Amino acid sequence: MPALQPSPDQIAAFLTADMSEPVCMVNLLKFRERADYAAGSPEAAEGLSGQTAYARYGAGVSKVFQKIGAKPVYFAPVQRFMIGTGDWDAVALAWYPSRKVFLEMPQREDYQLIHYHREAGLLHQDLIETTPGAI
Repeated sequence: MPALQPSPDQIAAFLTADMSEPVCMVNLLKFRERADYAAGSPEAAEGLSGQTAYARYGAGVSKVFQKIGAKPVYFAPVQRFMIGTGDWDAVALAWYPSRKVFLEMPQREDYQLIHYHREAGLLHQDLIETTPGAI
């Protein structure tokens, strides 16, 4: 089901895991055709695409990552589906030194200042938690 935020059940499950363990988040991203900024905001007047709005979010998140020890691992547009089907525009991987760091990031003031670009740019996403390690 399309979403932009985790459900209460998803948050509860996340909180049962080891908070000190590193995680790599797989982001499947679907952009809005046109960014959805608040009426009257400077960005609303720019007529940006959702992808451009999300790129502004990504630039800001990269700065936050440097402060918290997280790392962008990969970002690329989806070309096609070789198996299965879907409606994603891009895939991004982000590594966090711990679940605790991932959980605390949205509470940071520097993150909150740029988060509105994410909301303006994304139609929906899937966020898949993985634990780095050998198979």
